Amino acid sequence: MTPFKSLIILAFSCAMAQLHAQKEITDSLHIYHSIEEALSEPEKVQTLEVIHLQDGDRLELLRKFPNLTSLSLIDFQSAEAPESISKLKGLKELKFINDDFRTLPDSYENLVNLEHLEFVYDTHLNLQNAMRLAGKLPALKELRIEGLPGLVISDQIEFPAHLRILSLRNNHLNHLPLGIVNLKDLEILDVGNNEFLDLPEFVADLPKLNTIYLDQQPFLKFDSTIDVLRKNPSLMEVHLEGNHLTREAIKPLGMDARFSMLLDEDHKAKSLMYSPHINDNLPPMPHEFHAPENASFKIPLKRKK
Repeated sequence: MTPFKSLIILAFSCAMAQLHAQKEITDSLHIYHSIEEALSEPEKVQTLEVIHLQDGDRLELLRKFPNLTSLSLIDFQSAEAPESISKLKGLKELKFINDDFRTLPDSYENLVNLEHLEFVYDTHLNLQNAMRLAGKLPALKELRIEGLPGLVISDQIEFPAHLRILSLRNNHLNHLPLGIVNLKDLEILDVGNNEFLDLPEFVADLPKLNTIYLDQQPFLKFDSTIDVLRKNPSLMEVHLEGNHLTREAIKPLGMDARFSMLLDEDHKAKSLMYSPHINDNLPPMPHEFHAPENASFKIPLKRKK
């Protein structure tokens, strides 16, 4: 066999190995979109989205999926969150999207392995109740509260003190809730698509904060905001996409800053039209079909392993 043929065979083998590895990754990330679909191969179910469920008792069947780690409950039209979820002690990720319930049952304290919890468009949710329960989840690292109407996240809200990632996107907030000052382990803060004028000084005192999302903030005073951020010694990235800022305009504000400022030109995933799939879990921004240059784009929130 000639060296040239050997190289071709080696390259082909490497390519096939990469395809095989990619297939394994794709298979492991398969999302089941109904309980009925998942029941056909219960041992394989890791990620499940339950949409438009009419009979809450059907959720008892979730116990048939021994490897379930991620559950999304979408458009659940009951006034009470289903208590059967509390029996899924293997859950690491729980998403509630556009549901009607107001409170969570105390039995959710049994979800001792839950690392990721989110509420998106859950407009009836009692935040005081939800945060009180979230604070009792020992493994919780990431919390998302997004797409709520009006100014419902008050300064009296107590966030779980051990959070590493917090998202409060698209909540019409005009100031950062005071409760964030107590999050001494917080590493990533996503408050994009709100209505801030500036940031409070306590942001400079968050000792582990390394990334903050301030994208799509139409009223933000960038000079005073950057002044506050410069005082935080741990900060590494500041996302400012969607604010119509140029590198030349922002450069003087960041002189001698330890962090990098990311603008539209840095956003590799920018697209003309927002794709509102529930797994993206970023509330849609308005866009004009006749003015694609004004279309919004998704800012992907980093996630720690």
